[in-house]
Amino acid sequence: MAYLRYGPDSDWYVFWYSDNSQAGSRLPKNETRLAVWHSDDRETGPLFRYPQVREMLDADDFSRVPGFEPSHRALLRGALAEFARDVDDEYAA
Repeated sequence: MAYLRYGPDSDWYVFWYSDNSQAGSRLPKNETRLAVWHSDDRETGPLFRYPQVREMLDADDFSRVPGFEPSHRALLRGALAEFARDVDDEYAA
């Protein structure tokens, strides 16, 4: 699932990362990953595990995301919060 996509109004591509080698099996909740890629840092676009996403949200600190600038805070907070909610919902079932 994509939370942000590159486009005229977005320099970010943020999505729930799925490893094809895990097809048919479900990763543990703490191993679910979110890709957070800035258009200037596509080569180093990192993957963050669910606990790392929660840490960034709890601290309201996204400085470990390549390409992050303070003006991106609200946009990234929204995307990361939506991912965390989706993971929580998925693993509550």
